[in-house]
Amino acid sequence: MTAPKLRFKEFDGDWINLKYKDVLTIKYGKDHKLLNDGDIPVYGTGGVMRYVDQYLYNGESILIGRKGTIDQPKYVNEKFWTVDTLFYSQIKENSTPLFLYQHALQINWLGLNEATGVPSLNTTSINNVDIAIPSKEEQTKIATFLSAVDKKISQLSQKHELLSQYKQGMMQKLFSQQIRFKADDGSEFGEWEHVKLENLVDLISGFAFKSDFFAEDGNKLITPKNFTTTGKANFTRTNTKWTTEISDEKYICSPNDLLVLLTDLTQSCELLGKPILLSQGDGNVLLNQRIVKIIPNKKLEKTFLLYLLLTDDFHELIVSTASGTTVKHSSNKVLQSFNFYLPCLEEQTKIANFLSAIDQKIEVVAQQIEQAKTWKKGLLQQMFV
Repeated sequence: MTAPKLRFKEFDGDWINLKYKDVLTIKYGKDHKLLNDGDIPVYGTGGVMRYVDQYLYNGESILIGRKGTIDQPKYVNEKFWTVDTLFYSQIKENSTPLFLYQHALQINWLGLNEATGVPSLNTTSINNVDIAIPSKEEQTKIATFLSAVDKKISQLSQKHELLSQYKQGMMQKLFSQQIRFKADDGSEFGEWEHVKLENLVDLISGFAFKSDFFAEDGNKLITPKNFTTTGKANFTRTNTKWTTEISDEKYICSPNDLLVLLTDLTQSCELLGKPILLSQGDGNVLLNQRIVKIIPNKKLEKTFLLYLLLTDDFHELIVSTASGTTVKHSSNKVLQSFNFYLPCLEEQTKIANFLSAIDQKIEVVAQQIEQAKTWKKGLLQQMFV
């Protein structure tokens, strides 16, 4: 019997086994450079590229990458133009466009890549993809349900973005003293003191661990790939390095240690100078080269310093003084030269706690997004044949 594992109870009977060529017709995109500006979107594999005054197609369509990003199909329902690296499609009468879109999301498109360089798909590969379809009524029911899940994920993603923007805005106002906290007794805190970072911290530079000792297990290394723009480390199965090399104890970093990245492989320098505060989940890690551990003195609250180093002012200092062409570098000297205004410890703590509370809300929403995506992935596997 050809039927999915998970099905709405009002439907039964076998689904029909077909190929993609039986449910849609693949069409090629075209060059857009000679078109005039307008209000019709031109889609590339990365999204909307520009707006023009002509369209290739008007209506519902599934867009599938021909070259480059081939594993992110899109659904559109409007007048549009696609570039020559993006296929569009005409949907046949036996199929519901949103049902086909949801089906396309669970296809391993990269597995159909036949190119040795830039990933590429051809019409033959797409046309031969297997698909089983039920009645159009059942297709619509499935598509409507899964689209509601997508809407929920989109709402959570928007909430995450708004919270992140709110945090950035509050950081700007707090560190510029546009907003000030008061003491617990309601009194005003004193003036902030102009200071230089070198007078408030000690630095420990990382060690050049030898690649000969890299292994499948051992001691975990912190590397540039584990840094983010949010102040949190990111260790995954694919980006985590391990070493069996014996090193000095001073290179062992523990939860609640503050680290800063002094090298960046990207031209944008997005991660250069970014700090992370190790969590309990990160565990102990070894301090790799081009990463520095910051040990603040008693005048400086560590979490306050984390958020201070996440500000645009600090990042601009690091990027503007970076050296190197392909790989950008900063230094302990530049880090130490950072000048800023410092409140008293009690106000530092209030600022750190306030921003940490926002981060906790952001983290809860991020977890909800991941849970919803995992649930959606399971639904796709069970609601299609």
